[in-house]
Amino acid sequence: MVSSIDLWRYAGAISFALLGSTQAAKIDAWKSRSIYQTMTDRFARTDGSTTAPCNTTQGLHCGGTWRGTIDRLDYIQGMGFDAVMVSPIVENVDGHVSYGEAYHGYWPQDLYSLNSKFGTHQDLLDLSEAVHKRGMYLMMDTVINNMASMTNLPTGSSKVASEIDYQILEPFNSSSYFHPYCKITDWNNYTNAQLCQTGDEKVALPDLFTEHVEVQDMLEKWAQKMISTYSIDGLRIDAAKHVNPDFLLKFGDAVGMFMTGEVMQREVDIICDYQNRYIQSVPNYPIYYSMLNAFTLGNTTDLANQVEVMKNSCHDVTGLVSFSENHDVARFGSMTEDIALAKNILTFTMLFDGIPMIYQGQEQHLKGGGPPLCREAIWLSNYDTNSELYKLIAKLNAIRKHIYRLDPDYFSMQTYPVFRGGSELGFRKGIEGRQLLSLLSTQGSKSSAYNLTMPVSFLGGTVVTDILNCVNYTVNARSELTISMDKGEPRVLFPAEMMPGSGLCDYPVVNVSFAELKIESASAAVSAGWKATGNTMAAMMFSAAVSMTSLVVLL
Repeated sequence: MVSSIDLWRYAGAISFALLGSTQAAKIDAWKSRSIYQTMTDRFARTDGSTTAPCNTTQGLHCGGTWRGTIDRLDYIQGMGFDAVMVSPIVENVDGHVSYGEAYHGYWPQDLYSLNSKFGTHQDLLDLSEAVHKRGMYLMMDTVINNMASMTNLPTGSSKVASEIDYQILEPFNSSSYFHPYCKITDWNNYTNAQLCQTGDEKVALPDLFTEHVEVQDMLEKWAQKMISTYSIDGLRIDAAKHVNPDFLLKFGDAVGMFMTGEVMQREVDIICDYQNRYIQSVPNYPIYYSMLNAFTLGNTTDLANQVEVMKNSCHDVTGLVSFSENHDVARFGSMTEDIALAKNILTFTMLFDGIPMIYQGQEQHLKGGGPPLCREAIWLSNYDTNSELYKLIAKLNAIRKHIYRLDPDYFSMQTYPVFRGGSELGFRKGIEGRQLLSLLSTQGSKSSAYNLTMPVSFLGGTVVTDILNCVNYTVNARSELTISMDKGEPRVLFPAEMMPGSGLCDYPVVNVSFAELKIESASAAVSAGWKATGNTMAAMMFSAAVSMTSLVVLL
């Protein structure tokens, strides 16, 4: 029997071969993808251990490697992900300070050497090959704002500037490549945040002079070499808010592929200004904070309103990155242990506009607080593929892929709210007649069962399937849908006649187009008519003829 992982791998390999590596680097190809964000040191060890200790609070290396990641790609692909992000790959500073070591990869010392803790040149080549053989994309987290020097001075020391050892930084081995030393005093003052350094007295992070053409050229040359050598398909730019914004635009043009950059701000005007002017994608922090308001505080109004505001402010909200956890914020599980609320926030994250990026461990409902607590070793979960959130993500990825096969323009369409109750939110995405409806609840798992009636845009008599529970509902003559709600669980509804080929609710995974589904639907209706008259032979002949037509459509 063919496993679900084999089906994902087969489908992904076909799509990757058809798209080709050049197109794979562009934003339109990335929109149909979903990304699993790994933190290399905390994702998988070479020895395959699921018991090796990892003291998160001390910030020490825990032993994750690229070779370990290769061995756990089945785990990632089993959830339906078709892109993997790895931590920054370059050699980091060595040593230890009071709050830890450079386990995360964000303290670069030598751009042209690989992080020896993560593996070798061959290991990274093998990881790239293994990812691409599965039809998946490889994203590289990238630091272009700063280098790092371990000064290990007392807090408040004024000697940081004199203690930075520029000679060990490659290729930026002179102070002339950096802004004059200063420490950020106002993180919301963009001049201060972009000219001063993000480090402290323990680990200085000298701020690269990215306004200078020589520094720009060196960073662009380095990035192009890494992309070419390791067949990288996309970049995440760490601390993009602290990089000279004009250089972000120039750097993006130089690498010529999809690039998203971290701008940790909740203000819509700031986020959209970055996308509209400097970089094609940023993580959608305004929606992130509104999600927290909805699913921890029950504020449905804020999320519904923010969806509309974002659409009207950003150049292309569908090009942003949708997330509800990452390595820089407290996990949702630290805010509430309620699994139903975790399901709702994951459902919105996966199905809302933008490219979903799910941080390792969210599928296990890990409960770490702010950094470093949110950087747990996921192997301690034993990579549980039976966890509720793991299986939920697999279903959500399956419906995303299925709708994309039916309509390649789906991910460029915008979501909009269609219903808001006291504790429920309804959203629609997609073309009329084959739209996806998400009905979310803020009640939590202790809520009782009830029926909810909401207006929908489907015609009366349309049958829709809740893909999470495989239950069908029929739209009434007033274009209303009465849905059974229970235990605060989300509902995801899609036309029943469009379900064949989805891999959900006992349908096999088939690369079927919308035209083929309509042919199949017509075939079923006519064939049923022949059978009703008792003419079984005519029914068989008609079905065969339609099958041949479908083959022509495929060819």
